Amino acid sequence: MKKAVTVRFPAPLPAEIPCPICEGNKCNVCNKSGKIQVTVDAKVPIQRHLIIQYIGEHMNDVAFELSKHYGLVPDVETIEMFEIEEKTYELVKISSIGGVVWITNRVDELESPRYFKTYAEVLKMKKGITE
Repeated sequence: MKKAVTVRFPAPLPAEIPCPICEGNKCNVCNKSGKIQVTVDAKVPIQRHLIIQYIGEHMNDVAFELSKHYGLVPDVETIEMFEIEEKTYELVKISSIGGVVWITNRVDELESPRYFKTYAEVLKMKKGITE
């Protein structure tokens, strides 16, 4: 089992905060003081699936921020969806300073993706499947 990854929030320590249970109305948790002493860093487990979901939904924003902070990053975009002989494919274009790579993924069934260095090769593949 993988160990949980946590993020530590920066906070001035030690700190005194209103009791989150009684909201300052004095309970057993805060020893009837209405406040709790915090002496350890706040750690929150990272939920990776939510990070992946966010990146997928905001790919252009994430790419912009990455290029702003770390330099150029590849641009990834779906160019088209097409059908050949009742098989559905997605055509993905990955471009960067070094060049362009085209990838076709079959989306209706599990099949290995195909990689192409030129769009002409993609067109040949599309014609080759139909012939």
